Amino acid sequence: MDGTSSTRPKLRGERGPPPYFAGRDAELGLMRQRLEIALHEHDPGAEGVLLFTGVPGVGKTRLAKHFVHQQADNTNVKTLVVGTGALASPEGLIRLIGRAMDAEDRFAKAAGMDDKVSGARAGVAGLVSGGFTLDPHRPALKFFHMLHATKDLAIWRKRALVLVVDEVQNTDAQAADQLLTLHKGEHGCPILTIAAGLQHSKSVLSLHGISRMSHHELGLLSHEETVAAIYRGLSNLGVEVTEDTAGILADASMRFPQHVHVHIEAACKVYEERGEIDSPDAIAYVLKIGREARERYYMGRMAAMNRVDELFPLVEYIESRDVEIVTKATAVSIVGNEVMDAAIQHGLMTSREDNAVSFGIPSFRNYMIRRAAEYREIDRGQVIVSK
Repeated sequence: MDGTSSTRPKLRGERGPPPYFAGRDAELGLMRQRLEIALHEHDPGAEGVLLFTGVPGVGKTRLAKHFVHQQADNTNVKTLVVGTGALASPEGLIRLIGRAMDAEDRFAKAAGMDDKVSGARAGVAGLVSGGFTLDPHRPALKFFHMLHATKDLAIWRKRALVLVVDEVQNTDAQAADQLLTLHKGEHGCPILTIAAGLQHSKSVLSLHGISRMSHHELGLLSHEETVAAIYRGLSNLGVEVTEDTAGILADASMRFPQHVHVHIEAACKVYEERGEIDSPDAIAYVLKIGREARERYYMGRMAAMNRVDELFPLVEYIESRDVEIVTKATAVSIVGNEVMDAAIQHGLMTSREDNAVSFGIPSFRNYMIRRAAEYREIDRGQVIVSK
């Protein structure tokens, strides 16, 4: 490459899912298997909710959306991606499902939600004759009745709905009612429910009575998957890269999907400016941009948690003992339950199955140690200039 505009490929904007998606073959295979059950065995609730958890940035939502994108040409599958807030209203959710199935009016009519129905019977017209007794104070029953009223419609025949619920760690009691109805599968509609959330999502759902889950925690990509993601992302955007450079960027990303994204963006920026990214100077520039972007990401995660300075005593404890993991009891004894819960909720720390906690994001540990040291020095009245 000579860096001239005549030889420089034009960078293309992303369309559809991120072009750098790679790996997760086992998880994608599992979702395909569960979809086949929903399509052909008509008992999608038998396996319960398909739950994917992990630390922020590990690719939970991206994985689910990638699977949804793969179904774009499958005429037998409809898809819907919602947050937990959409589950709070049974009527609203049934409209969203009806819209996803290209039959919103038919769903609304079957569920008694047309303009002619009002008052206590709204949302359940005609269901009493089917042997149901509605308790208007039980949203789960209302939602169940709505689904049951549509299960025999022709729009469900030989078709299934993939329903993705994102940020499932935010599930409250009302949203959980709808998830309970979906995961039992007794409504008779072929709906595959996929949930994505932080590592403590399983505990949140269990507290709400959702016991039947197929739980899978996402970890780092393999080195080969990371290199493939780098290649795929840059190639899709018209940027050529050598195998050595792809390996360097993969190492810098620490096999963490969010960091992979950061380094692809950094490489594109450098390529736009210089017309190449394989020289030592260009690679160093890419790594510098990537490092700065990672730190902005970390700063953003810290900013989301109020009183983050109250977490620093735990950071100092971890640093002094040079450990990665501490028991939750120890962490709570140092910073208290409120601070610990907030750190987990915002993804600064992760709660493990063995009643321990750790830093969830690769390289975040060292960043927090440095920030804790800066805070300590500032608290002593000294001025710190971060490099």
